[in-house]
Amino acid sequence: MQDAIRFRQEHRGLMAIAPKLPVRDNHRLSLVYTPGVAAPCLAIAEDHLRSFDLTMRGNTVALVSDGSSVFGLGSVGPLAALPMLEAKAVVHKTLAGVDALPLVVNTQDVDALVETVRLLAPTFGGFHLDGIASPRCFEVEEKLRRAVPLPIFQASQHAAAVSVTAALLNALKIVEKALPDIRVVINGAGAAGVSIARLLKFMGVGDVKICDRYGLLHYDRSHNMNWLKAELARQTNKERLKGSLEDVLPGSDVFIGVSVAGRLTQEMIRTMGRDPIVMALALPEPEIHYDEAKAAGARVVVTSRGDFPNQAKTSLVYPGIFRGALDVRATDINASMLRGAAEAIAALVSQEQLNQGRVLPNPLESPVAARVAFATAEQAIATGVAQRNMPPKDVEQRVLSFMQHGEAAWIEPADPAITADSPVDEQAMDLRRCYQGVIVTQSSFQTLTDEIYDAIHSPPQAALPSQLIQAEPDRVYDLTAKSNLVAVITDGSAVLGLGNIGPAAGLPVMEGKSVLFKTFGGVEAFPICLRTQDVDEFVEAVKRIAPSFGGINLEDIAAPRCFEIEKRLIAETDIPIFHDDQHGTAIVTVAAVLNAVQAVGKQMNEVRVAVSGAGAAALSVSQLLLQCGIRDILICDRQGVIYQGREEGMNPFKESIAQVTNLTGFRGTLAQAMREADIFIGLSAPGMVTGEMVRSMAKDPIILAMANPKPEIMPDEARAAGAKIIATGRSDFPNQVNNCLAFPGLFRGVLDVRARLITDDLKLAAARAIAQLITEAELSRGIIIPGALDYRVPPAVAQAVAQAAIETGVARCPVPAEQVAASLKQFILEGSLASLVSGAVVSGAV
Repeated sequence: MQDAIRFRQEHRGLMAIAPKLPVRDNHRLSLVYTPGVAAPCLAIAEDHLRSFDLTMRGNTVALVSDGSSVFGLGSVGPLAALPMLEAKAVVHKTLAGVDALPLVVNTQDVDALVETVRLLAPTFGGFHLDGIASPRCFEVEEKLRRAVPLPIFQASQHAAAVSVTAALLNALKIVEKALPDIRVVINGAGAAGVSIARLLKFMGVGDVKICDRYGLLHYDRSHNMNWLKAELARQTNKERLKGSLEDVLPGSDVFIGVSVAGRLTQEMIRTMGRDPIVMALALPEPEIHYDEAKAAGARVVVTSRGDFPNQAKTSLVYPGIFRGALDVRATDINASMLRGAAEAIAALVSQEQLNQGRVLPNPLESPVAARVAFATAEQAIATGVAQRNMPPKDVEQRVLSFMQHGEAAWIEPADPAITADSPVDEQAMDLRRCYQGVIVTQSSFQTLTDEIYDAIHSPPQAALPSQLIQAEPDRVYDLTAKSNLVAVITDGSAVLGLGNIGPAAGLPVMEGKSVLFKTFGGVEAFPICLRTQDVDEFVEAVKRIAPSFGGINLEDIAAPRCFEIEKRLIAETDIPIFHDDQHGTAIVTVAAVLNAVQAVGKQMNEVRVAVSGAGAAALSVSQLLLQCGIRDILICDRQGVIYQGREEGMNPFKESIAQVTNLTGFRGTLAQAMREADIFIGLSAPGMVTGEMVRSMAKDPIILAMANPKPEIMPDEARAAGAKIIATGRSDFPNQVNNCLAFPGLFRGVLDVRARLITDDLKLAAARAIAQLITEAELSRGIIIPGALDYRVPPAVAQAVAQAAIETGVARCPVPAEQVAASLKQFILEGSLASLVSGAVVSGAV
């Protein structure tokens, strides 16, 4: 157990996020991110189903829990559920190549949980629900199946039912009995017991009876019933018998326990029929121990524990189920698919291998996931829930190929018509088609052995991290990926310069951003696209999933809604919230301005700035420039210069900035605002500035024309008009004002010191760290900003931000800033982060 704890600490949890291909040069950067990413965004905006082909969505499921039923520990809360979900993510990936993201939801209200998952749907290909208490889990599942046309799988129900049914099919061969003839007694009317009963009835078992702690369920029972128990009572116990487990068990063929330790005695087993089958599945202690049940005459005994024979592992089921469902793009997981999975698992134990101590295969030693995927896909096609007619044999072969070749098995051949001379958008589209997106999940384990499996997945060992976190919630940072995991979240309302194209169409950008987080900052980042553009819904959804992450990076959310969202999330969560379109742009712009002003021999408190654009980025840039000492700023929108008292086209955020800029109350157009201005900052639209407007500026004008993909004025035109310093947002011109200079290092710094929030002090520290990397010689040549692939930048930013967080009191874990920088340098050079506590190495490929 202690080894398992140490392993989690050293590896910052059990899973990581990684780029599918490295970003080694500006060309690859342009394909993964801007400008190439616009092409897949537009393709998905035209047909949302293309998100399954052009992003990781088609191979990704969300592991969702509210923490109300974890490892037999009861309701431990969302944070303590993360170790369980991470373990299942490892199994998904290792056994079937399925990318899975642990997402805990901080609510136990059914409708709130359902709404949160529904809003997450554009990000994922399916949902694996787990650790949700009964009967709430049934309501959640049923409502989601109505609302979301994706596979919904409740592990505590469906995986338990399938593994138990598979074990029963083989146990019946040993005792020479048939499904229609047996009597089954289930003790436990929770999620697993209900689902087992339903599947056994579907499989043709005629006599099923269910007991809870108050005795046998029957339709006339008036105490301790609910809608779910009433449904079960109607479908079972046709005789309407009454009594206790002890009353109903005599003469039965099968006991299935999903209840509590010690509920079954040896005397009770002796009352059962010939060659009784006992499945004592309670966790962490079974209803009766294996040896005791065998001594009492049980012919076959099955438990959920790895230290006894015949472990009914849920991992026999869910990796293959999702592999098959994802590959045929199933819109549901139905009873026929579950039956197919159970029969496939049972068939993997050959007649020669079958014995009392082996009625189930070991998923780590046989191709269980491949066979289950085949059966699932076959039944999905047969029952009409498949949207893609991929032959089941091809589905099976994909799993087998993955087991042999890893991620390389998923890569599709490149289009021979696409060459290095093809347009960037065509190359970007082909790259995403070949790789099915640009990020992937990874396991911290090179090999998943039985010992490791039991340590991370099987109680009682696997329950220890959850118990530790329940007792000390802050230990979640030591024992899970939370300490290094950031969500990149959008509503798709302002994607690049493409506008409001919707959440699914924003997914390629969020993936590209995640690549940059990992490549430059060693930060695990996962894209989240929410299907809402309502401020209240967006804020509530992010708050509910926030416990899963160490920080939130908001992206591509239209103004002014983005301001309200960020403000509320900062106030209502306890992790750093950062809207990169505002603050990332502001940090890098201020770094460029600091150097540009120095290059032309002027002073910050003497220059006049004209800003084109009054959206999120422009207002944030202006705010941070004020913090740097610039006082004379004129901000222009479509109606002209913003001033106090203006009525047309204003909102609360423009009114707020008007109180601290344009102190003379100047009124006019952008052209008028630029006269005698020292600096032009463009965050608006192409063609807004002419050569004549540049010529009207003060001596040695500075032009930062950052509209994308085409700037407000092209650099050659600005230079011809007399511009002394020129910067854009494009990688094909010098002085690219690129946000990737800021956010990877900034988040590295705030995560490592566990900062509560990202203040202006931290932003200014980042800006100055970037600016200081430019030498006097570079300034003399008009170079004011490092290149996007300058690997000196992230460690410098991380160190500066960490130091500022410590000095200003927002750091909760004041790790020396020099160690933060050294850890990131190690990652950039070697692909691994150094532990800031013990000096151990944390794995994670670049």
